[in-house]
Amino acid sequence: MISRSHPYRLSRKEFSLGKNRNYQYVYRKGKSFPSHTMVLVYAPGKDLRVGFSASSKVGNAVTRNRVRRVMKEDFRMLRPSLKEGKYIFVARVCAGSAPHGALTANMRALVVRAGLMKEEATANEEK
Repeated sequence: MISRSHPYRLSRKEFSLGKNRNYQYVYRKGKSFPSHTMVLVYAPGKDLRVGFSASSKVGNAVTRNRVRRVMKEDFRMLRPSLKEGKYIFVARVCAGSAPHGALTANMRALVVRAGLMKEEATANEEK
C-alpha cells in the first residue's frame, strides 16, 4: 500500500479540480496550449489542481476512459516537476486512436512548451 506522502501518489481528491465552477474558471481565465492529440488549459494558482476531459467525439465510453486513464498516469509521472496552478487536459478526437507513447510525448511537450516545468526539473533534463 502506498502511503499518503509518496511523491508520485495522485489521489482523486487531493489534486482534482472538482466542481464545474473550477473548470469554468480555468477555461475563462486560463491560457490554452494545443497539440495534435490534446489541449492544455492552464491558469496560475496557489496549489496544484488538475482536470481531464474527453468528449463523446473521442469515441465510446471505453475509449474515453482509456484516454483519460492514460492522461492521468502521464500527469502522475510529471507532477513532481510541475509548477503550481490549475491544469485541464482536453483530449482531441485523434487521441482515441493514438498509442500511449504518443499521448505521453504530447503531454510532456505541451507542458514544456507552456513553460510549466519547475526550473530544477528543466536543469536536470538538460544535463
